[in-house]
Formats: sequence, structure tokens, C-alpha cells
Amino acid sequence: MIPTLFLLGPSDIEGKNVTTSAYAEDGTRIMTADVTGVLPLLPFVTGDRLLSADSYSVMLGVNQIRLPPNPRVNIFNLMGDPDACSGSLHHIQVIANKVKPQRFFNEPSNVFKTSRARLPTTLAGIPGCIVPRVEAADPADFSELHALCDDFGCWPMIVRARGYHGGDRMILVSGPAQLESFSDLTWLYDGICLVEYIDYKDEGGLYQKNRVIVIDGVAYPRHAILSDKWIIHAGSRNELMSEDLSLSHREEEFLARGLQQYTPVFREIYERIGLDIFGIDFALVNGEIVIFEANPCMKFLDRKYGDARFQYLDDHVKALQRAIRKMLLHP
Repeated sequence: MIPTLFLLGPSDIEGKNVTTSAYAEDGTRIMTADVTGVLPLLPFVTGDRLLSADSYSVMLGVNQIRLPPNPRVNIFNLMGDPDACSGSLHHIQVIANKVKPQRFFNEPSNVFKTSRARLPTTLAGIPGCIVPRVEAADPADFSELHALCDDFGCWPMIVRARGYHGGDRMILVSGPAQLESFSDLTWLYDGICLVEYIDYKDEGGLYQKNRVIVIDGVAYPRHAILSDKWIIHAGSRNELMSEDLSLSHREEEFLARGLQQYTPVFREIYERIGLDIFGIDFALVNGEIVIFEANPCMKFLDRKYGDARFQYLDDHVKALQRAIRKMLLHP
């Protein structure tokens, strides 16, 4: 196996990096860093006997890279959010240009295609695929915010902070009157995205957000979370789905059926984006895929499902693990 360097870097957003130091028993100082906007792959790689044997993680600004001349290595860029870590993405590209790796996983140039504002252009014109309109904005005050939303002209709309995930700093605004009720939210003036809202509620009044993970060009189903709320994140599974057994059965059946009929769509998305590993969050509306986001910043290897009734997810996570091992061991 060719050694692989897994590269991380700091976020551009102030306050989103946490660097700490500790000391091992032999007195060695150990630096660690907690960063956001990353592909969460390292815990799996470091816990796998075969993969960890020739894998090395490097945090830019914390660890130093010492390589012999003309090294025979792979590089895996773990930074996944161009809205939050463009500086680190550029730095990793510079390193790769010097090292000339055997394989460069998740190249930064492809990550930039997945920014929230750029994604609609990246995926424009794919049959059977709808990407809501998105505009990046930087209002300095509420009057500017109000004007920008009016110009966007798409009520209701989602307003969310750039560089944040998991439903954090994200609101659905029905119209100008409701927008005014949010005027005191300070994050609205730190860089936002205005997003066209497409209602994806089914006939039973529920929302279903699906996730596939694309690994080496193949789309693997990960989950299909149902909720009575429009905003769905990982914690949503432990709300309505924990109370209603029929919903977990619905997810299990959805995942078991697979998404073969949408394979051409996912393949075209992969061809457009070009990343080696990334996730796609989407809903199915009238037989078409409505994309919420497509990027590497998605959790997909966590095997803590909370309730035992969700254990059916394990087969899908194991399939993802096998695909990752195959890609890294035989690049």
C-alpha cells in the first residue's frame, strides 16, 4: 500500500478552530485540533488495522510535513467546505503541486464546485435533478438584508449562515414581515446564503431527507430520515422516528429497495463534481431529485444509532466501509 497523507487545515471562520496541547507519558507534547467543514474519515482510517499502517494525518499549522525528495505517496484532502476553509484548500493544493502525489483524493478544485452558491451552476441541466437557486450575500445591516431578500424574490426562502452545517444558523422565512422578527440575529450579518425553498412534504404531511454517499463514482444509500419538521438533521431520527415504528420500517424498506432508477442522475452528479468521496442530501419530489447539498462534509460512518430498532443501518455503513477500504488499498 502506498502511504497516504490525510491533510487538514484551519477554518477561515473566526472561533471555529480549537487547538489544544497535552503531554504523553514520555513527556512528548501532543498537539490536537478540532476543525469544522471536513470529511469525517480519520476516525475510521485510524481504527482500521490495514489502513492505519500506512496513513498519516497532518494538521496544517500544527504538524510539519517532512518528506524525502520525490516521495511516492498519495494525498487525501479532508477539507470539504469552500465557504469555510478556502485558505486551507489553497494551501493543500500548493502542497500537492510540490509533492506530485500518486493519487490526489478530493482535489480542492473539485471541492470548490460544491460551495452552496456555486452548486446550482455545477449541477445545472441534469435531467431529473432540481437544485434550488442560491445566492451568497453579505448584508451589513437589516435594511441591506431586507433589500437583498426582496431582490432574491423567492418567498418563502431559507436564510443560512455560510460555513455552518447540521441545521445550525438556518431559518425559513415566509415573507418580509417574518424576516423583521429575525433582525436581531447577529449571524445574519456575517455572511449568508439565500436559498430557494422547495416544499418536499409528502401526502402524509411528513418530510423525508435522504442521503447517499458517493465513493469512487458509486452512490451508496446511507439513510432516509422522516420528520414532521422541514429542517432535518442527524438528531431528527430520535424524534418522530423513535416514537413511530412504521417510520423506521419505511426507512428500512426505502434503503433496501435501493435507488437504481436514479443511478444515471447520481453518475452525472459525480462526473460534474469529480470528488472521490462526497455526500448528497436530497428529497424525491414528483419523481425528481431535489438537491439540498452535495459536498464532503457529511457524517456517514457513525455506527451509534441510538435506538436498537435502527440497527438495519449497519449493513449500509459496512458497505461504505468496504468501499473506502477498496479505494484506499487499491487506488
